[in-house]
Amino acid sequence: MRLATDSALDKFRNNPSLLPDNITLDAVYTLLHFSLDNAYFEYNNSYYKQTTGGPMGSPLTVALAEIRVTDIETLAIASSPKPPKHYRHFVDDGFGHFTDRQHATNFLQHINGLTEDLQYTIEYPSSDGSIPFLDVLIHPDRTTSIYRKPTHTNLYTHYSSSSPQSTKDSLISSLTRRAYTLCTPCHLPKELLFVKQTLLTNGYPLNRINLIMERTKTSLHKSKTTTTTASRTNLPYHAAYSQKIKTALQRYDITTTSSSPPTLMTVLNTNKTRGPKHNTCNTIYKIPCKDCEDFYIGQTCRPLIKRIKEHEACDRLNNYIDSIGNIKSAPAKHSHDTTLLTGTIPPY
Repeated sequence: MRLATDSALDKFRNNPSLLPDNITLDAVYTLLHFSLDNAYFEYNNSYYKQTTGGPMGSPLTVALAEIRVTDIETLAIASSPKPPKHYRHFVDDGFGHFTDRQHATNFLQHINGLTEDLQYTIEYPSSDGSIPFLDVLIHPDRTTSIYRKPTHTNLYTHYSSSSPQSTKDSLISSLTRRAYTLCTPCHLPKELLFVKQTLLTNGYPLNRINLIMERTKTSLHKSKTTTTTASRTNLPYHAAYSQKIKTALQRYDITTTSSSPPTLMTVLNTNKTRGPKHNTCNTIYKIPCKDCEDFYIGQTCRPLIKRIKEHEACDRLNNYIDSIGNIKSAPAKHSHDTTLLTGTIPPY
């Protein structure tokens, strides 16, 4: 990451026009190092500081990794005694055209000898001469088809699931569009047949499949237009009412999209570490009286512990009414009105 940071700063230094007018190179340097030097994570109720690499999922890590990979591959191609005839890369996947397997192996050894912080592996063509790159399978005759990993299950949103119809139609459309976009004509009929069989396996009606596939094919051959003035709104999906609401709003030139409800997994399982309850902001809380059945329900936008301490202070100092007669703490007033001192007010 340090090498990627230095490379990024060099690019800004050599081309100052890349920087916004209101930020200096020193500020970029400070922000980059602050972000990388203060990456923390929680595991098993303990907190750790990351000392190597960048935090996973951070946009900064992705950008720096892309810069680092580009620098290494550019240097490798420029300094190799026999570089590949053609080379392209996308994120961390590269595709090169070599004369033979030994040529590819020599280039692999060359690029891995340039740095120790990043090491490449290689994938050779299969026995039939084809090789995958991303989700494209490149054949020896330079035709292309769709590549699916051996672990691919062909399981998609089932047609009987409680999801918006637009979501199911989008699945048909996206698989069809990908086939037309990535497959050369000789492989297209086979891929479209595979898509259709896969959708049938997932419960999709044949007439719906044919309709959406034909619509998608037609739209690919039409010129794109961007003139639209319709308003848009997003509503939670409901199996019985979403389509009716969508149809009704279309009369007023309002486009409706649906958001899927939370699944059981998202409700029961979360990877986020929750903070202590007493530090919660924007919350509604309940304070019961320990000597009677009365209770107080309050609301605060500040950390809950601060508001609770204010109630306790008003009770302790007998200061629950301000200078103009407004009640500052109803629990404290209740305590003194009933002459039943509650001591420490429970936080919830």
